[in-house]
Amino acid sequence: MKKISIRLRVFCLLAASSLCSLHARADVGIVVYESKGADARRTSTGHVALITTSLCPAGIDSLRTCNPNEEPGAIISRYANLAAGYDNTLFVVPVRDHFMATHDPKLVPTLSSGGDLEAMQVVYWREHLRPYLPPLSKERYQEMRAKLEEFDAGRIFRRAITMEYLMKLLGPHKRGLPTAPIAMTDPLNGELIPDGRWRESIGVQQMRSSVIIVAKTSPEQEHRLIAVVKEAAASPFNALSDNCSDFVARALTVVFGDAGLQMRPRTLRVADAWITTPIAVASDFVGFARRQKIPLRVELMPMLAGTRRPTAGITSISRGALVPDASQGKLAFSMKVYFNTLNPLLGLTAYGADKASRFMDLEDFIHERGSESLSRIANATMLEAKSDQAKQLQREQVRVFGAPSCWKAKQEQFGRIEFQAAEMGLMSSVERSMMLKPGQPFLLPRLYERVGMMRGQQRILVTGMQDCAASGCGSNLISSFLSGRLNSDSDGVIPARADIRAMADSGVRSQEVLAFKVMTSVINYDLSSEPVTRRITEAFDPDWQLYIEVARRNGIHLDGEAGSELLAACSCREFDAGLVKVDAFRQDRSLRQRLLREGRGLFHGANR
Repeated sequence: MKKISIRLRVFCLLAASSLCSLHARADVGIVVYESKGADARRTSTGHVALITTSLCPAGIDSLRTCNPNEEPGAIISRYANLAAGYDNTLFVVPVRDHFMATHDPKLVPTLSSGGDLEAMQVVYWREHLRPYLPPLSKERYQEMRAKLEEFDAGRIFRRAITMEYLMKLLGPHKRGLPTAPIAMTDPLNGELIPDGRWRESIGVQQMRSSVIIVAKTSPEQEHRLIAVVKEAAASPFNALSDNCSDFVARALTVVFGDAGLQMRPRTLRVADAWITTPIAVASDFVGFARRQKIPLRVELMPMLAGTRRPTAGITSISRGALVPDASQGKLAFSMKVYFNTLNPLLGLTAYGADKASRFMDLEDFIHERGSESLSRIANATMLEAKSDQAKQLQREQVRVFGAPSCWKAKQEQFGRIEFQAAEMGLMSSVERSMMLKPGQPFLLPRLYERVGMMRGQQRILVTGMQDCAASGCGSNLISSFLSGRLNSDSDGVIPARADIRAMADSGVRSQEVLAFKVMTSVINYDLSSEPVTRRITEAFDPDWQLYIEVARRNGIHLDGEAGSELLAACSCREFDAGLVKVDAFRQDRSLRQRLLREGRGLFHGANR
């Protein structure tokens, strides 16, 4: 019992390490978010926000010194249309709340879907945001909706550049939706919750991948942010001249200006059409740190397992708008190929301007420093450039990102476990057909989502899993549903990892099976993801251990001890034996793997 308790404590610490480590010292920096949705279809420019690790939010639009025993850290984002009827453009939120949509690490869901995230955001509004974003009256809602029907040149322009009209033609179910969100309905009391961009800053890891880049600051430097945020809180948002990137660039200049930070003037941003973008801000910030030999700490924050597709990497405006890119989807890719065929100078000029601007390669930077240990070694290597430190960095990269052979071994072990599960009736042939599909980790959760939607549920992943357990997700599912023979003994809430362990130990067969299905979805998500988008070994290994324990509770065992070996330990062993020289992340960035990934992106469709 003591051994299990120690394991649980270690597991909880590892699961929250990427967030907790940010609060160990005073840092200021940026969070660079990969592009998604309409942005990915247009230009793949993404989003950027500020992060401070020893100040705290004061309401939703300002910063303050933290109180004793208060968890420090805040994310400062800038958006147009933060909420319906709300004029300010800044949104300040605690770090964990920003990434996980909850302040309690025990409530972080194991899997994510759009319905579950929206439910978490509604709860978060009730508990934290209601005083600042009060509910709308029905009269105010009708007034706002009427304004959307009026002529507005700016709104027409936004609809054009976001391809909204085209999306309506391709997706009839989206017809009639307004461009600007107005309100969500609180399921408890029917109140109209102001909708808007604040939701982009609550539960980010359930929506997109991101990377945190921070530098150590003095207390005086960090406290300059308080005045910067206060000054910018009520200033208008302008996508062309004063957007999220402009705000972050100004704030960084105030904090690090005395250390030599200077952002490139707008007139030199030819590749970005003279607009400040996230990749430009990140490039200037990282370039400044390298010139001044300031150590940077980098944390990779991959998207949580769930129903969403992996997000797309960020680029300059010219490259994203004119150079064909499979990650932007079949339609955007084919249109750009067509225009480049008519005028080859379009793509060549855009690509040349992008390369001449010397923007940072975010993937390469993540590979170099994408964990706390990697950041530490890379900083020492940058400063001293000793060959033994370079080799240590290479070994650490293999440990952090995993050896290709070890990832393959986990895939084989996963396949053997799922084969036994199918023989025992825990997994149907339909479910197994959704597993281990390269570049499509979302297929299995989406299967459960579709099945759950037949029940008319909002939080539908768990419902879908239970229905698959009852019907096998096969052709008899529809008849079972129509006859009313499907029952659910859960409220549909996605369980957290601590809940998974309790379910596996409950002795209740339905709970044991549900725990196995949840962990199967989580592990399959990593094993099916492209190496450049999957989690690092420090996050994967505790989940693999939990998956093995849950499988054993369901009567499934792997022969020998191979299944119990951690991915990080396997990778180090392979590297030390000379069997591997590169990690899976670096291998996936080779030309051959990039071409394969582009091909899969075209075949499977857009990221979203």
